[in-house]
Amino acid sequence: MRSINTYETAKKQVGAIKGFYAHLTLFILVSVLILASKGTLLEVVAEKNHEVDPNFVAWLDWNFIAVILIWGTVILIQGLVVFGRPLIKKWEKRKIEAYLRKDRDGIL
Repeated sequence: MRSINTYETAKKQVGAIKGFYAHLTLFILVSVLILASKGTLLEVVAEKNHEVDPNFVAWLDWNFIAVILIWGTVILIQGLVVFGRPLIKKWEKRKIEAYLRKDRDGIL
């Protein structure tokens, strides 16, 4: 019984780490694409509208950055959840060891 629970827990953790790295890779690729296309999009808007409102350009520019900042914050939170902070990791380790002891002793 112990090896099944341990295996499932390890499998979930590996899946969470794999998901985090996939999300991080997507974030980096999309961020690079956004930053690379920002100038081009602003030029297209300027060509379509001969006089572009500077407030609109500032708003558009801020939105490019805001998307990256908000998504980066989500990535940071996901990283903290997946890899855990040091205090939480110690607590988790103690709890897992306690459950494994109970399982080994036949209490669970």
